[in-house]
Amino acid sequence: MAREPTLDDASTVVEDPFQQHHVKIEYDGSRFSLKKLWGFVGPGLLVSQALLDPGNIESDISQADTSGYQLLWLLLAAHIICIFVQSLAARLGVITGRHLAQHIRAQYPLPFATVFWLLSELAIIGADIQEVIGTATALHILTTIPMWAGVIITAVDSFLFLYVQRLGVRVTELVFGLMITTLAVCFWVEMVLIKPDAKEMFKGMFVPRIPRGSIVQAVGIIGCVLMPHNLYLHSALVGSRKLDRREETREGAIRQAMHYFRIETSASLIYAYLINMAVVVVFCKAFEMMRAEGVAYVASLAEGANVLSHVLGNGSKYVYAIGLLAIGQSTTMTGTLSGQYVTEGFWNMPVKPWQRVLITRAISLVPALIVAVTATAHIDLLSEIINVIQAVVLSFTIIPLLKLQAYEEVVGPEFVFGRIAKAMAAFLMAAIITLNAYMVVSVIPLDSAGVYVAMVAVVATYVLVLSYTVMFPLRCVWSRRMLVDRAPACVRWLFGRAALSVSTVPS
Repeated sequence: MAREPTLDDASTVVEDPFQQHHVKIEYDGSRFSLKKLWGFVGPGLLVSQALLDPGNIESDISQADTSGYQLLWLLLAAHIICIFVQSLAARLGVITGRHLAQHIRAQYPLPFATVFWLLSELAIIGADIQEVIGTATALHILTTIPMWAGVIITAVDSFLFLYVQRLGVRVTELVFGLMITTLAVCFWVEMVLIKPDAKEMFKGMFVPRIPRGSIVQAVGIIGCVLMPHNLYLHSALVGSRKLDRREETREGAIRQAMHYFRIETSASLIYAYLINMAVVVVFCKAFEMMRAEGVAYVASLAEGANVLSHVLGNGSKYVYAIGLLAIGQSTTMTGTLSGQYVTEGFWNMPVKPWQRVLITRAISLVPALIVAVTATAHIDLLSEIINVIQAVVLSFTIIPLLKLQAYEEVVGPEFVFGRIAKAMAAFLMAAIITLNAYMVVSVIPLDSAGVYVAMVAVVATYVLVLSYTVMFPLRCVWSRRMLVDRAPACVRWLFGRAALSVSTVPS
């Protein structure tokens, strides 16, 4: 088996400015240590930002209004599922030294990989829209400047990431850690001040129940936590750790890295859950108080400051805005980093780092700004559309992530999924696709026969394309004789086997 590229200074096809200062990890076979764990802290923290972006904050506020504390257990379950999925993304990167976008480009034909790239960019653009609007909202609360001006400022100051990125991986991780901690402090302080019902809060966290009429909200919670571009990002970020890959230590070093990354990912995403929980709890109590007073309110990201100002005083809206500004700016940066990895992974762009960053930001951020400026009056509808896009793209991203790790030609015989792992991966894939499909269907009003017929056609196409993605043989196993080789010529062509002899491996 051909050895995959190693996680050293030449680990990626093109130079990566984020990884220019690798964190060197020595392997000595020792037991767990906090000092060694510290060397792995960072990638999970960056990934956790996406779970706290302004779109998720708005989802938390909506959850507080419609179901109160009752879906906190589902929010926790969604974060636990996310830990498992993100750990698989990190696993792929650690084992192979290549990230998910590079693998998809290498294992699927160019037209198929191009579709993957377009879908991924669409998801990143959608996330950028929510993040830019969230940051602009925070600036509007703090300074009263118009929303459009806040959007422009967000576009300009996000280019500071070019400088932060050049300072190296550890400085970048520290900056992101400070931003997420700012959000945490803001909402934990407000949670203490508002004095929520502790009994209801813990009951909501550990007693499963779904209020009547909240099925769509429940499915949406899972969809908001699992982000497709996060899978690309996590599989790439782990490459910033330089492992000892000598023949005698390679397997042990990789297993050690996977172990520490699982711990780091788990801690980071539980941290994200505690922040999301605080947002839900704060607004649950705030809405209860306003309903008790008979005061009308709007459960939205923009109006959240006014709700808190009424309940906790004028200063609370500035605390809310500071937290929103920190996470909005942070997630704009991580979204751009995701776009960078996606573009360079699919197209192997041979350009200098600053040029590549500018190009990828033009791909992901500029369209987001255009939409944000022209659609700020319809933010709720826009967020709903973006969530549907994310749900669709996630299904097409999780299939190759799980599929790649079922082939020893990709991950090696030491790390390939066993039967139980394959069964669990298949179940997880089917569950996520089903939930996302339900969310997509549930938000589209079927108020006429024409719309119903169109929906059936779209769902059928969606299922067929997903099935094709699952069944398509990866390039690494094209030399094997398969069942499809005994099919008619038109079927063989559909699966890339038309002019392929069983003894030929395509270049």
